Amino acid sequence: MNIQSFAMPHAAYLNPTVFGSLEGLEGLAWGVGRVLFDFKFLNLFAMLFGASLLLGGEETRPRVRLLWLIGFGLLHAYGVWYGDVLFTYGVVGLLALGARGWSAGRQAAVGAGLLLVGPALTALYGLCFDRLPGWLLQAVLEHLDARSVPSELAAFRGGWLEQLPVRARLAFEGQTTGLLLDTGWRAAGCMLLGMAALQRGAFEGWRPGKLVLGAAWGLGLGLTGAGLWLQWSSGFAPRAWVFAQAIHELGAVPLAVAIGLSVLAIERRGGASAVVDAVANLGRMAFSAYLMHSLVGTLVFGGHGLGLFGTWGRGALLVAAFVFWSGQVLVARWWSARFRVGPLEALWRGLVRGDFSLGSRAPQASR
Repeated sequence: MNIQSFAMPHAAYLNPTVFGSLEGLEGLAWGVGRVLFDFKFLNLFAMLFGASLLLGGEETRPRVRLLWLIGFGLLHAYGVWYGDVLFTYGVVGLLALGARGWSAGRQAAVGAGLLLVGPALTALYGLCFDRLPGWLLQAVLEHLDARSVPSELAAFRGGWLEQLPVRARLAFEGQTTGLLLDTGWRAAGCMLLGMAALQRGAFEGWRPGKLVLGAAWGLGLGLTGAGLWLQWSSGFAPRAWVFAQAIHELGAVPLAVAIGLSVLAIERRGGASAVVDAVANLGRMAFSAYLMHSLVGTLVFGGHGLGLFGTWGRGALLVAAFVFWSGQVLVARWWSARFRVGPLEALWRGLVRGDFSLGSRAPQASR
């Protein structure tokens, strides 16, 4: 999903009619991304992040660790790419630490409640759309129409300094109003669900019944598909888009759970297969991989690099994302055969605990 923001104006991510084509394969690529990936993997990432907060004790210095993550997020957002999630997870993670001692039931209940806040606020925007204050309405519309497209094309086709004001504005909005009204609630809810899942053994052999898994897939695809239909059938009209977004956010939670449980089921059937090993290697250096994809993506499309911003269609971007991910799997396989942790993982741990070592793999562990 992020490659669209590397390669196209910001509004095109939310409203594909403002830039590029939706004909044929281009429309199919956008629809597949919207239904299967948008929000789903952000939710999964937040669930795993929440689970990770339970895995380390106080000796890992979790608060210092999260403060450094906020620092990385600020550098990433203002220096590389405005769509950063590290800042959000650092800030929300500091609050979520207080829930580590809760029961799994309480974590799940509070997490589910928090996940309803964002869609409720979005739906409220839709209900009051015609009565919103002028400044707020214009702020909403700026993300949904083409008014910012010319300035963003000029900025991101220019050098790094020319991009900075636009990148800073979008990053600041995400870290303030976006965090308070949407992403913060969703991240917190997912983190608590991840904690509850860890306590209930979801990562250690628990297998969901076919009825549970089927219900998660059905509910998630049904709601997400309904949101997509409402957006498309309305011609992406702003008020309809707002209601569709609320439906989409609701559907993204069960669909993320369905995808996550299905991946765990595949892993348990695959055992120690080469494919499972290769993907696991990339997972163990996810921090390095995340920042790598931002650096490469912005260099390929930004004017300070190859300058391809606004020149690729959605079909090509979808294929490019999978090609790049496959390349990262190969790089992670090579790296993991030699070192225990990724380079940025080692830097992060070193800043927190003073141990900057990459470690080395024992010869018998190398493949």
